[in-house]
Amino acid sequence: MAKKRWGGLAVAGAFLLTKGKVILALLKFSKFGGTLISFGVSLLFYAQVFGVWFGVGLLYLLFIHEMGHLLAAKRLGFKTGPAIFVPFMGAVIGIKDTFRTPKQEAILAYGGPLAGLVSLIPLAIGYAVTGNDFWLVIFHLGALLNLFNLLPVSPLDGGRILAGLPIIVWVAGLAALIAYGLTNFSLILLLIAFFGGSAVWKRYKFAKQYEANRSTLMLYRAARERVLLAKAEQERANAEVALAPEVEEEQTVESTYDPIAWSLRLDLQDLRQASPEEARQEADDLLRYQYDAANDYDALLRRIDQRIEPLRLAEESVQYHQMPKKQQTITLLAYLALGAILFIAFEYSKGYLPTPS
Repeated sequence: MAKKRWGGLAVAGAFLLTKGKVILALLKFSKFGGTLISFGVSLLFYAQVFGVWFGVGLLYLLFIHEMGHLLAAKRLGFKTGPAIFVPFMGAVIGIKDTFRTPKQEAILAYGGPLAGLVSLIPLAIGYAVTGNDFWLVIFHLGALLNLFNLLPVSPLDGGRILAGLPIIVWVAGLAALIAYGLTNFSLILLLIAFFGGSAVWKRYKFAKQYEANRSTLMLYRAARERVLLAKAEQERANAEVALAPEVEEEQTVESTYDPIAWSLRLDLQDLRQASPEEARQEADDLLRYQYDAANDYDALLRRIDQRIEPLRLAEESVQYHQMPKKQQTITLLAYLALGAILFIAFEYSKGYLPTPS
């Protein structure tokens, strides 16, 4: 039987390489070409392993789930790409915009499992009307897939929904996933745990970095504003010299005194004195940079920007994950409610599943 299925896959592949070229060419120019092609390829693989109808049912679940993400993205005004199916990995919707708040990320992530819950309704009706176990099996699978997706681990939907909550939520979800993945050995689960662990570590590292360097970041930003002011003063002075009438050489007196650079140095010294102890070393470095750069303010700005950039990324990460308390409560309640309904559907349908003969 297995040989027959894989033989069918080979025949289908040969068709796509010959006669199917015309179809592929037409689909390529279609708005949904990528979706249809990936759907067909996934169906071929699933059909060989699980059978055609099970493959259709699985792709139905994946498609509705991704359409939930798509509708949520459209509601947020995000630009999206078509749904692409990946055999044995699921499906994905391309999001061409960046989340600005954890609330936006939560709304988009919530749309998938919510649509997945809705997708169970036709399956329940189909089972109630026909009594065919096929509908029940796909119903149970849909509840399981969407419930699994609600695990609070990034990059699963659950982790993205709860991105605005304290990091301990991600840690708890990651620990549960690792424990389950080790006791019920699964490479896919451990791979998800790897990505989830990377996300937890990155968020933790940024939080610690920002906490330790908050004063330093404030120092650099204040210094940058002062350097920009000095640069503007220097540019005005240069423009005035260029517009002034030429003076004979014997009347010019060279001077090493630069009032703009000296004023900047005094201001940087004042910044050092006003900075807390943990930022004094960076303030001393700034004074050395200013001395080395002389009146090359662009070079000084580049040095400051190099120091600001990693601290800015840490600050953005911390601020992004700070959702207001009210939004946290609403998000958590919505998450728990959806998870509870899916869990009930999963457990209820499990009791009616046909027993293997």
